[in-house]
Amino acid sequence: MFWLERIRFTCAACSGVATVSLLWAAVAQRSLSVRRPPASTRSGLPQRRYTSAECALVLCKGWAPFWVSACRQCVLGMIVPTVLTAAGVMGMSACHDRAVAADKGFRKLAAGVLTVIPPDTSADDTEQHGDLLEITRGRADSKWKPNEAPSNTTLIERAKNLEFQRDIWYLEFAFKPPRTIDVDVPTLNQRMQRKRLWYLVYRVKNTGGRRTVVDKIDPSKRTTKKLEGPVLFLPHFVLEGLEALSDAEGTTSYRGYLDRVVPSAMAPIRMREDQARELFDSAQMASQPIAPGEERWGVAVWEDVDSRIDFFSIFVRGLTNSIRWREKARATFAKNEPMGASMEQTLECLRLDFWRPGDDGRNRDQEMSVGYAGFFERMTLGTRLIEAVGRPPLIQSSPVEGLVQLGLEWSDLLEGPGSNLAPLEKVVRKLLAMKDPAGRGPAVRNLFGDIGVEHFAELSRALTATVVAEREAARAAALTKVGLSREVVESAPLKSLAEVLKALDAIQRPADRSRLAEQLFGPAQRHILALARDLEMARTLAVLETIDADWKAITSGTARSAFTSLQTLIDAEPDAKTRKRMLEGMFGTKGPALYAAATLEHEGIDHSWVFRYETD
Repeated sequence: MFWLERIRFTCAACSGVATVSLLWAAVAQRSLSVRRPPASTRSGLPQRRYTSAECALVLCKGWAPFWVSACRQCVLGMIVPTVLTAAGVMGMSACHDRAVAADKGFRKLAAGVLTVIPPDTSADDTEQHGDLLEITRGRADSKWKPNEAPSNTTLIERAKNLEFQRDIWYLEFAFKPPRTIDVDVPTLNQRMQRKRLWYLVYRVKNTGGRRTVVDKIDPSKRTTKKLEGPVLFLPHFVLEGLEALSDAEGTTSYRGYLDRVVPSAMAPIRMREDQARELFDSAQMASQPIAPGEERWGVAVWEDVDSRIDFFSIFVRGLTNSIRWREKARATFAKNEPMGASMEQTLECLRLDFWRPGDDGRNRDQEMSVGYAGFFERMTLGTRLIEAVGRPPLIQSSPVEGLVQLGLEWSDLLEGPGSNLAPLEKVVRKLLAMKDPAGRGPAVRNLFGDIGVEHFAELSRALTATVVAEREAARAAALTKVGLSREVVESAPLKSLAEVLKALDAIQRPADRSRLAEQLFGPAQRHILALARDLEMARTLAVLETIDADWKAITSGTARSAFTSLQTLIDAEPDAKTRKRMLEGMFGTKGPALYAAATLEHEGIDHSWVFRYETD
């Protein structure tokens, strides 16, 4: 192709030169052949007229150097670069062919982007043993002992330790880290709304299953046989978080989101992830079975997820038919109830842990990081320690000294189940019981700092301050509900505050409690949670001082290092009841469970297989 272009260029140049030469010859001939009187030359001879051929010949002689150069360039351009050009063209063609071949395939992922989790084959789920409780317990009154037959031939005895055999199939699961994307989602009013969705791109592969084969001659001999067959994958994805996002939620607060089918999000997700690959949503994935050895890519989507979440887990159910069962908490096994009514079953599910820096909703196109079970608990407890140790210098308080002034131990401030205002009520009653009222101010200042003194003053004023008529009516009704009146509050403000805290703590639903507190205190209600939070930190400091914890080591590192320093001290306590009491003192009623979860799993385990019951 290259040498043809060279010839074409040279011919075009020569043709252009020839054309220009002929044009110039015509012009010259016209100008020289104009009829005019013969003029005499210096020799006295008349001036002659030139023909067109003569003019063209003169011009061509002038262009002779160009003709020679053009011919030389054409010859050299055809001979010398031909070999090099041919080699270059062949190389370019090969590169182009490879590029075209690459474009036809799927996007190649970098190492570590796709996490592959093999099926859980650790337990022999093909054989399970258990009693038929509907008979052994529901028909216990039918138990009898035969006289002429073995005792194990009765109905009750034959229903014990039964063997349940079943085929078990598995699916290999692989996933990319979750991400967020902004798409237009249809609403109930038939309009589109821009929303931020969380999604997880995953791949499932049918790797077969297994079956236990019992020898017909010798039942004690058993072999495991590999099974291959289509599997209908019914995906069930739940995104859960236990992170408390406000002081009102305490140490932990459950949030759960079920995956949604959002058709308008499939095209944008596919455009971002891989245009050449087909992605199935949860409904499409369950439309047809997965053949043996087949791989299928899907995407799970969650809507309206709180953007402040830092730690969350995704539970995937449907990857295996491995099952567990147990009796319900209040099982009766009555004779007239249907079979299985007192039992509950669950399938094995996969747990994936992730973490991300929380934001206010402006961070787009964010990819989460893979975590491990116990990471959230470690970070939560470590952060709680750092906050407790760093709080006194910030508010200029001495919590341990304040507790001593009130005659309280950290064990006196332990919370009851579902109660978080009882310790604050106890502190108010201790202040009320002080013989010298002048000592109340220093005790409050040591326990809560100067800001605590202001909070108590604002709460007392809020119960009796002059407000608008509508607000006054709501406050009067709320005071009546807790057995108080404005006159009683004005005469005994501290005692009235203790009664109000007791009434609020007795309300189980947080929304109802917050509504009553708003009616009583108005905007000052937020001070109640602030005081309760500071009191929890004071209790934590008192426990740390009891176990001789190094406060400097806690504040000088990260949340994980703070937890590690605490773990050494907790594990050194030999008595289990004392350890539980200490954890409740530092972290509240949920402290022991959080500590157990934080120390159960080790760092580096990015997934776990669990059986989760609906009632847990």
